[in-house]
Amino acid sequence: MQDSREIDYFGQRILQIVQPIAAGGDRREVLALLAQSVANNFAADGCWILQYLSPGVVRVAASACVNHRTNAISTQISSHKIPSAPTPTQWKMPLLPDYQVTVIETRDRDRVTGCLMVATKGVQWYRETKLVFQIVADYVSTALIEEDLQAQAQISQIYPQLHHHLTQAIVENQQVDRLFEIAVSDMVEALKLKRGLVLTLKTSDSSKQKPDPAPLTTVPARESGSTRGLTLTTTLSTMVANSSALTTSLIGSAKTSTQVQIVTTIDARNGEIKSLPPSFLLENSHLCKIALANAPNPTIFDRDNNTTSTDRLIFQDDSLPSIAMIPLMGSITPDRPPSEALWGWLVLQHDRSRHWHPVELNLLQCQIYQIALARIQSTSLKNARNAIASRTSQVQTSLQLQAKLHDAGRKRMDKLRQANELKDEFINTIGHELRTPLTSMSLAIKMLRQNDVDPARREQYLDILDDQCQREIKLINDLLKFQQLAANQLEFHPQQVELNQFISEQATVVTDRWSDNKGLELSLHLPSLSPQIETDADALKHIVEELLVNAGKFALPKTMIELWLTIKSDRAILKISNLSKPISAEDLPYLFERFRRGSGTTQQAIAGTGLGLALVKSMVDHIQGKIVVTSEAVTPSTAKISFTVTIPTVLELH
Repeated sequence: MQDSREIDYFGQRILQIVQPIAAGGDRREVLALLAQSVANNFAADGCWILQYLSPGVVRVAASACVNHRTNAISTQISSHKIPSAPTPTQWKMPLLPDYQVTVIETRDRDRVTGCLMVATKGVQWYRETKLVFQIVADYVSTALIEEDLQAQAQISQIYPQLHHHLTQAIVENQQVDRLFEIAVSDMVEALKLKRGLVLTLKTSDSSKQKPDPAPLTTVPARESGSTRGLTLTTTLSTMVANSSALTTSLIGSAKTSTQVQIVTTIDARNGEIKSLPPSFLLENSHLCKIALANAPNPTIFDRDNNTTSTDRLIFQDDSLPSIAMIPLMGSITPDRPPSEALWGWLVLQHDRSRHWHPVELNLLQCQIYQIALARIQSTSLKNARNAIASRTSQVQTSLQLQAKLHDAGRKRMDKLRQANELKDEFINTIGHELRTPLTSMSLAIKMLRQNDVDPARREQYLDILDDQCQREIKLINDLLKFQQLAANQLEFHPQQVELNQFISEQATVVTDRWSDNKGLELSLHLPSLSPQIETDADALKHIVEELLVNAGKFALPKTMIELWLTIKSDRAILKISNLSKPISAEDLPYLFERFRRGSGTTQQAIAGTGLGLALVKSMVDHIQGKIVVTSEAVTPSTAKISFTVTIPTVLELH
């Protein structure tokens, strides 16, 4: 390689190798031909074409090695720092200390795209040879650029398919775990990979007892046109909803531990597939700790020798050595570092070394961002729906409450109106009841003052005067007694009462006051052995008298009024019945209210103030008894009205 003829030959060889570039062939084959040509023409033991993907990330784009030693270091070159070499530079390579390694950078204008490395033993390079190196490096740079563009074109053809299918699933409002299943299944199939995982992170208190992890279930994957068998394994639990605070100190904390949950697994390998646990500890995984420290950037592994037993179980790197871990990130702010915004990884694996193009990783990360946005949208929509439902429920409750208040107010107004009407009716009635006796008394007094009144007529006027005076006194006494009962000022006067005689006497007094023209009769049903009870005799007298007067007042002409007395062990039951016009179901509950009179009583010109039955009810309560009224239809226009009073045989003194 020291005369011009050899240089001319190498130049011609270079021109022959460059022809596939113009023909549009596979750029990876062009790079391999270039590497092989350099190794052959320079009698080198090894030639490597390296591509710089990003700062600190290097891949071997092509290599040509003539012995086992140089071939063995091809997988280790990318992990060593390559010196900067704008011109051909000699480098003492740690992996080949006894070799002479020449390095020259490949450039695209001012950007370094990679380098060309040649390893020889005992060869001295002349100026002409280094010039050829420079020319070869220019061709290598062109091939690297075109190879990169070709790779990007292939990736750009795959991405629309992935994007369309995932977008359709998002539009269909699929669950987030189902979106991961669809996205990972499509990625594994489109990129011809062997396995894809989705891992999520969750921090828990290790001092508390951990529940048993949810079991894994295997279900068929989505059908596709591929002939490769896909097995889908997914946890039944939902994905972690919020990002967990994950820091390096957290990993080593004694109180908390970070669980890595395997949310989705897509495995495209043939044969028996090893089952995975649903979760594992982050601190037990070397690969996860490196990926955590490298977030938010993707992390690429290729036959890492520092894996733990957990890594070998989960990632199975012995059969799937090429691993790409793409972080699932939340929002990053000055107060929230990437390690805290990280909530999981998309893990893609292949069974042999693979070049993971940065554009490819970015596009895959965009797919994951779509799912993250769908998750945020789903959560926001759910929260909005819950807020709307809660607000709607509050409005409905408020409307119901307002309706109830309105109804209660309306009923209250109706009661006030009815009470006002009853008050007006009572005032009119009481005024009438007060004036009528006074008018009769005034007329009787005027007639008595006449000098020519015969004794018989005088006696008649005196009887009228006495009768009306007693009526007036009774009305006033009733009003005063009612007021005393309402104010709990009426005193108890308990005494022994012999009921048969007591009732007979009251019946005799009352029947004499019944109207003679109605032709009423009274039937007493008293026990053969007269009972004695201890009660307030005055109150009992008022009760019996008022009920009998009321029965006579409303009974139909020429009918029978019945009084029944029954004795039980601890109470006496007095029942007074008469035939009368039916009492409506609306009026029945209000008969014992003050000023309340049955419908039509005023129109029928039946005398009364509306206090009689209310006073009876108060008297019954006064002697610690109970009273009920019933109206049983006999004919459409006739009913049996019954008042039943239950009186304790012994009065409890208070």
